[in-house]
Amino acid sequence: MRWAFGAMLVCAAAPALAAPELQPETPRVLAPGPSTGHRLYIADTPLAHAVDGKIIVMNGDDFKLVGQFTNGFFGLLALSPDGGTIYSATTFFARGDHGPRTETIELYDAATLNLLGEIPISTHRAQTTAYASYLQPSADGGLLYVQNATPASSVTVADVHRRKMLAEIPTAGCIGIFPSPVMTGRFSSLCGDGAAITVDVAADGHEMARRRSAKLFDPVGDALFIDGVPASGKTIFVSFLGNIHEVDFSGPVAAQAAPWPLVTGSDEADGWRPGGYQIAAYDRATGQLYVAMHAHGYEGSHKSAADAIWRVDMAHHTVAARGPGKGAVVVAVTQDAQPRLFGLNFDSGLLTRFDGNSLAPLATTQPGGVVEGGTLMLVH
Repeated sequence: MRWAFGAMLVCAAAPALAAPELQPETPRVLAPGPSTGHRLYIADTPLAHAVDGKIIVMNGDDFKLVGQFTNGFFGLLALSPDGGTIYSATTFFARGDHGPRTETIELYDAATLNLLGEIPISTHRAQTTAYASYLQPSADGGLLYVQNATPASSVTVADVHRRKMLAEIPTAGCIGIFPSPVMTGRFSSLCGDGAAITVDVAADGHEMARRRSAKLFDPVGDALFIDGVPASGKTIFVSFLGNIHEVDFSGPVAAQAAPWPLVTGSDEADGWRPGGYQIAAYDRATGQLYVAMHAHGYEGSHKSAADAIWRVDMAHHTVAARGPGKGAVVVAVTQDAQPRLFGLNFDSGLLTRFDGNSLAPLATTQPGGVVEGGTLMLVH
């Protein structure tokens, strides 16, 4: 006891060792940097709390979260033609879910996710499920077109460079925005009678000319999904019954080649139909169209999740491959030498990455991830 007490005294008398001085930390935000072409942008609108929708940015190679930011109430999503700017057209209420309403297009830097600015727009903006055709840039990226519905339809024209709304153009009875792939200041919309209108706008946004096409589709017997897919100067539409329409919106009047059936023979007998929200994606290099399909379809099943995904050879009008659907209602594909297809399941929020050629599933996210209600996914 006497020895132990002496040792304690010695220890108490020994000088304390000086702790290393803590260096102050400088708070900083890590920028995600440029994309490798596999970055996913998802418009996530959780229906249980739609006032705080978000845009989720993920790395498609490993499904790691790159970042996220607000997309307001039923916000829309688009990318600039070069992929460098993210556009969000959305609604904010002063008191969360009520109060004075502000409508705006917010612009974000895709490399840093920093807010670049905003463009105040009309409060007539369509508050709806996000579809790509409801927010579109012009071919050169100088203009933005926003879908309005009150429910009367119109299109807001905004100048990206001047951060200014230019005009609101009525498009009664017509919906969806499909910019000319070659001419700035020209867009088309599909109409309830099966035709399309094409509108030319001046530099200040006012309407210069309007033309109506011949009937392109049967709106009663075989309507088109509104999410047209740009493809080699044309826009591919898939009908509710599985017919393919290739529409040319480049000229003053919309025109199309003869539609052709995707579903034939035993597939037709088994009731295979397209279904979902963003039902198709196109690989420009190979000319392959990917379509989310479900069996035993019926009138009203056009939002059904995929039982299978079909890869369609557009040049030969044939189904080249089939793979599991994983319940996807949204599909998107990369544009590189070894394409990767991504499918999003709305009910579970799970993402699946597929081989773009064989359609074999390569990876799926785990339950409880960040996606709650995505209906639109862009890849760049």
